[in-house]
Amino acid sequence: MQEFEAGERVGRWVVLVDVDGRLHALNGNSIQGVSQDDTDPGECVVTVSGGRMLRIPAPFGRILEWLR
Repeated sequence: MQEFEAGERVGRWVVLVDVDGRLHALNGNSIQGVSQDDTDPGECVVTVSGGRMLRIPAPFGRILEWLR
């Protein structure tokens, strides 16, 4: 099985790894927002279609770079 890195692009998808180690492949259109965690600036919440919220252990700026 292929290993993926957080922030890696695979075609139109960007791979995110949440705080529980689950992989998520998202296209840019499915992301509704990115919010920095109030207590830990090294974590963010990514809100995707359907209102699902993913806790991602990466700083705000890095996540925005991944989504460019």
